Amino acid sequence: MKKYSEVIGLPVICAIDAEKVGAVKDLVFCPGERRVVAFILEKKGYEMKKKTILMKDVISVGTDAVIIESLNDVKKLKKIQDSPELKDKGNVIGLRIFSRSGKELGIVKDVLFDPLKGTIEGVEVSDGLFTDIVNGRNLLPLFGKVEFSEENILVENEAIEEIMESGKGLN
Repeated sequence: MKKYSEVIGLPVICAIDAEKVGAVKDLVFCPGERRVVAFILEKKGYEMKKKTILMKDVISVGTDAVIIESLNDVKKLKKIQDSPELKDKGNVIGLRIFSRSGKELGIVKDVLFDPLKGTIEGVEVSDGLFTDIVNGRNLLPLFGKVEFSEENILVENEAIEEIMESGKGLN
């Protein structure tokens, strides 16, 4: 699994000529399909248009770089923003999470995804700054029926039982 926060800033390198084409600035999510659909690259120098790489064109997402086949995989965002892959794009970071029993679990602070398929497998949940510092954040696996809206995520009650502590707090 890869975390959204670990991928931001990684260089993007072409497999054909080992040329660096940029660095990852952001990820584009399709919450309804629970997938990462694209990577947005940082602009270089005086570039005006955002460049994008679709997830289907990514060979691998490693610990130190994102690898694509060739420079042809880099596309201008404006040209592909109406493509089927990006039609249902939305945000995941910052969404509030609720269980079907009505309990608020917290806010999404990071996203865990499968680097080969792009599927969103879980989210890192914040219960507030103080709790994050003392106990660390919890990891909530997304399995079963999960509903996304523009503001919230609704998960099955069983998902609450599977919450894992990240172990990164003061305790």
